[in-house]
This record gives sequence, C-alpha cells and structure tokens, in this order.
Amino acid sequence: GQDLGYYASITIGNQKFRILLDTGSSNLWVPNKKCTSDACKNHKTFDSSKSPTFRPEGKKWEITYGTGSASGITGKNNIQIGGITANKQIFGLANFVDDFFTDIESDGILGLAFDSLNTMDKGAPTLISTLIKQKTIDPIFSFHFQHVNASGDKGTFTLGGVDNSKFKGKITFNPVVSSVANKGFWVISLKGANVNKHPLKFSREAVIDTGTTLLIIPADDAAAVHKQIPGSKFDPSAIAYIIPCNTAAVVSLKFGGVNYKIPSKDLIFDKKSKNQCLSSIIPVADPSWDFWLVGQTFLKNVYSAFDFGNKKVGFAP
Repeated sequence: GQDLGYYASITIGNQKFRILLDTGSSNLWVPNKKCTSDACKNHKTFDSSKSPTFRPEGKKWEITYGTGSASGITGKNNIQIGGITANKQIFGLANFVDDFFTDIESDGILGLAFDSLNTMDKGAPTLISTLIKQKTIDPIFSFHFQHVNASGDKGTFTLGGVDNSKFKGKITFNPVVSSVANKGFWVISLKGANVNKHPLKFSREAVIDTGTTLLIIPADDAAAVHKQIPGSKFDPSAIAYIIPCNTAAVVSLKFGGVNYKIPSKDLIFDKKSKNQCLSSIIPVADPSWDFWLVGQTFLKNVYSAFDFGNKKVGFAP
C-alpha cells in the first residue's frame, strides 16, 4: 500500500522540475537556488539568472502543510505542463523547505485547489486558474492513479477533460459544498460507508486530497469502521489501528448515492509484524477534526474528475 505521492513534470521558463500533484493546497513552488535547507540540497533548484522569461515579484509567502512547510518569495514565469503553457504564472521560489521534504521524490508542489487557498499574494491564481483564464483548457482536470505494484499501468493527469480509456461506466459528480472550516478545498458530502456490506451512517464533509497518502478521519468514525473489520485493534503507541495482514475486509465510501470500494490490500499501509499490519484508515482524536481527509487509499481505486467550471468532484469506480 506504499503509494505515497504522485508526480508530474513541469518546465518553469527553461528549467524542468518534478512536482507533487496536490488538490489539498493551492501554492505552486520549487526550491530557489539561494535555498540552504537540506531539502533543497538534494532537489533541483530554480536559477532565475538562467531564465530569460523570469520576472521577479519578490513578495513573501509561507505555507504549512499537514506535514512540513515551505517559505520564500514570489516570481513570474511561463510554466509548461504536458505541452501547454501558462503565461506569466505566479509561483514561489522557496528559500526555506522543511526537512520533511528531504527524502520526497518531488522537487516542489503544484497546488490544485481553489485560488482562495493560495497563500501567495492573498489568493493568487493557481496554474489551473491561469490556464482556464487564458482559455488554454476547458475548466476541468482529472486523474487515474496507478498502484505502485501494477506494472504496465501508467497514471494519467488530464488537463481540460477526462480520459475515457481509464474508466468504465460513468462519472458521478458531487457538488462542492460551501464549507466554513475547509474553505478553498475540494469539499464534497460523504453520505456513509460500508464494511463488508455492513452499512455505517455518516454525514461528513470530505476533503478530496491527492496530496495525502491515507484516509484520515474522526476517531469515533475510525472506531466504527474498524469494529467491523475482524481482528482489528487500536494501538495507542502508533495512534493507529492494527489489522490482520491477510484481511479480506472491503471498505466502501458513499458519495452521491454510489458506493466506491477500497479493496482489502489498500486497507494496509505498512507491516508491523509477520501477521499484523497498520491500517491505512487513521483516527484523529482532536474534536475539531470533524471531516474526512480522503487521500490515495481511496483515490487510487477510482477515476477522479475535478470540475472547476461547475464546482463539482466526480468519481468512476
């Protein structure tokens, strides 16, 4: 179950970077040549002196993620992704990058949530927003995420549409709900879950986050789900649930009247011992965490489409 993150290649001016595709944030940044953090030393850095199309903006920005943080100054450049270009795109040159990012494959992060979440220039347009405003793409993007062990299957990030070859049946869309706590995120309504066809009634906001590995949910909800998984137990030292490595349980999440399955193998995040494994459904005891953060545990099992124009998120099983 070690599908930790998904990356794409972008070119800023004339320099190529690997970036993490993150619908749970809105900042686009790469390490600056001047950055002295350890995380910058083993990643590609942006050298503005070598990019004729670079324009300095020089405004300070910082961002804190669920894990890690980064900060620096802003600049503008033409940014290319998959053969299309966003002209004069605002991006971040990171002068500080948290140690958390040292061993991560990507050089930087491409935030794909709404502009209001961008901490640069108090809500600067994201790369997606710029491409839509320039009428370069239709206002939608979509993903097929491959499993790490699925040889021959390539993940796809489709700008301006959906890749019909990557799913069967139809995409069912859910409106983005206006959320006070999770403003600017791709938030939709979760209407329940099933464990081995045993229905569990939940009504929660769900933040759909391609940049999160696991499924991170309120402690009470996690207890209710694991109660239905035979042989599961809570491990206080790990603040996680231990489930049998050979579990046959299937958990499904219900969005827009459709149940989407997470197969047994994806309920396992890591091995603890020969027969005991860590569950990829993580409890949060903090009472203010009253939503589900839906990461790759779920998303790598569906085709997902993010409709910017109509503010909807859709899945196909």
